[in-house]
Amino acid sequence: MMHPRPLATNQAEGMQKAVKRKATTDEQSSQLKRRQIARERWNILIETIHGQRTSQTQQSVVSVRRFQSYGLLQTQKIKTPECENETEDASWYQYSCHSFPNLSLIVRHLSETIKPSDLLGFNNTGNVCVWPSEEVMTYYCLQNHDKFADANVIEVGGGMTCLAGMAVATCSKASRVVLTDGNEQSISNLRHIIGQNKTGGTSLSARMLRWGPTLVDQDLKEQFDIVLCADCLFFDEGRKHLVQTLHSLLKPKGEAWIFAPSRHKTFYMFTDLAKNFFDEEQPEVYDTTVWRLHKQLQASSEVYDENLHFPLFVRLIKGDPTNDSRDTTPESR
Repeated sequence: MMHPRPLATNQAEGMQKAVKRKATTDEQSSQLKRRQIARERWNILIETIHGQRTSQTQQSVVSVRRFQSYGLLQTQKIKTPECENETEDASWYQYSCHSFPNLSLIVRHLSETIKPSDLLGFNNTGNVCVWPSEEVMTYYCLQNHDKFADANVIEVGGGMTCLAGMAVATCSKASRVVLTDGNEQSISNLRHIIGQNKTGGTSLSARMLRWGPTLVDQDLKEQFDIVLCADCLFFDEGRKHLVQTLHSLLKPKGEAWIFAPSRHKTFYMFTDLAKNFFDEEQPEVYDTTVWRLHKQLQASSEVYDENLHFPLFVRLIKGDPTNDSRDTTPESR
């Protein structure tokens, strides 16, 4: 004789099946969304290469550029400097900051039309625009300009503008600032920008720097007190190499200031790697103004996505080998 199963057991099994169905549905929905995003990204890329931009791609929810700025910096288009011929390929802007009147940067932006040849070689993600992470890092550097007194500073992966590095060079008493990127077009543009800005007594230069398993050039090795880096963590293959590069550039007790959004946990993937070689500090509220704007946008903006837009901050501190018994040399691993 068969006995009916207890009601509680039936309910539990029903709940388990419902959870499994929901998980399957969520995964299918996630996969569909990823495929849709990939298609739309290709459409945006194709239109950018051809110098076109339809209303559909302008309004596409796929583009992280739908949120462009926290409004911490102000820009005004200015005339092309006399030393440069008028061209459709570049425009010049003056950057200022209401809360830091000393900032007055002259910055050259290239057009958003990308030639296919420009896509070859090293990553050129930062070539077109100033991302929110770079904007926030620039503001943070201005608010903490006293930290750069007599320091040697380098910005890595700074794209076409290295805005934070330029702000440090023109608004602090840093001894030396080096602007770097892995793209030749970026370096050319940075040299145009350097030529239009005054730095007082700070030495300012731009040069190529690509991350990789090999050591940095000898003249850069352990030369810097502070390394600046914004939004450079999204490529899986690049995070380990970035850790190696930061470690090679920094003096003992030097610091790397890293700003980047979580972007599907890639920020935490990087910090998990870095903690093996650096001491880490991750303040959640690293600036009260930035935090206030972040909370306001969370509550009021339909296009603001914390995962893609809000820059998290980690300070990496390189140990002094004379006082640290750990093997903290990433190149040896």
